[in-house]
Amino acid sequence: MKALGRSFIMAFSGYSISPKSKLERNKENCSYILIFIPVIGAIICALINRWAVLFPYMCDFPVLPAVVGAVVPTILSAGAHLDGFFRTTDALSSHKSMEEKLDILNKDAHGGYSSIIVCVCMFLISVGIWSEMPIDGIFVIAFGYIISRALYGISVLTLKHAPSKSGKIENYVPEKSSAKWMQVIINAAYILASAALMIKIAGTFSVPRPSVAVASLIGAALTFVFYAVITYKNFGGVTEESGGFFVVLCEVIIPIAALAVFKSPI
Repeated sequence: MKALGRSFIMAFSGYSISPKSKLERNKENCSYILIFIPVIGAIICALINRWAVLFPYMCDFPVLPAVVGAVVPTILSAGAHLDGFFRTTDALSSHKSMEEKLDILNKDAHGGYSSIIVCVCMFLISVGIWSEMPIDGIFVIAFGYIISRALYGISVLTLKHAPSKSGKIENYVPEKSSAKWMQVIINAAYILASAALMIKIAGTFSVPRPSVAVASLIGAALTFVFYAVITYKNFGGVTEESGGFFVVLCEVIIPIAALAVFKSPI
């Protein structure tokens, strides 16, 4: 129970805007962190859903609600995943050797032009997608914040890790195989529960469109495959930073897939 409590504190300390903990980031304190990171996604999901209910009464134009939808998840997660996206984009755009790319991931981000441009473009795309998203769709895609973090957890627990001097990601995997697979099952349960709720909500639209939820889930799955291929090819495995890259990308692809179905004439 002590290990669970410490992992809970470390999850919220490292991946949300809650106060930072003085606990050391080691295997003892972080071995169960991956079952709590999706809980942060659930909090974001709940707040986004509440915002979808309130903003029609507060805003006359779609821009402000779209900016809130695009920016608030990053603020609530303290930019933890965006930092990984920034570093990974910087490394990928360097076109250097695998060792040099890993060195870029491990160093403090130095703000390469490519990574800055890509980050700005991602926010602009996100704002654009949110400005076009029907209110019904927001209640569906909000669960993507849980799914992206649960898939991140599964990747850390099951995929090969890249060589790393910092060893940060290794601290997230418990020594006992039973504890490791227990976390995989819990993260899979997060995904299944979220997927079921997404399909149920999409089926209760004024014009039922379960395909909106299905498209969102397919988008998340394809992003996961892309992430695995890219990280294996460029880094030799997953890292904490490339995991952040996946979370940010997944949270853009899910609403794009949902909106594509909404706008489809079929």
